[in-house]
Amino acid sequence: MSTFKSADEVYTYIGGIFEAATREPAFIEATAGTGLVIKLIQTDPDAVMVIDFPGQKVTTGDAARDMNSTVQLRMSSDNSNRFWQGKLNFTLAMAQRKVKLEGKRSVALKLLPLTAGLFDVYKTLLVGSGREDLLIR
Repeated sequence: MSTFKSADEVYTYIGGIFEAATREPAFIEATAGTGLVIKLIQTDPDAVMVIDFPGQKVTTGDAARDMNSTVQLRMSSDNSNRFWQGKLNFTLAMAQRKVKLEGKRSVALKLLPLTAGLFDVYKTLLVGSGREDLLIR
């Protein structure tokens, strides 16, 4: 059973941290000129979002399903939750096929070191929303 109760929760929390990433100066600088648009396809519960770094926006749900992207990322919603708390080794998860990355991999992987700066932001978002149950201890 997933830690998230619905796709709407995935959009609130995982989409929320990606909203923060699209406005984060380090991400803006790292993605400048790359045209990086990530389509994140998650399971359990099923959720789709498109993270448009050049446009600095996140689109979720049905509106995101048919959008084009330069990278497709597939994982469970639980693994997204683990990742944004610093509890999922992305490279190992790719090797174990828990995370699948297609498209301009090098551009997307360049962002990995920057994500650690948002782990506390994500945890604060969960706590501030009364969702301490999503925290991994």
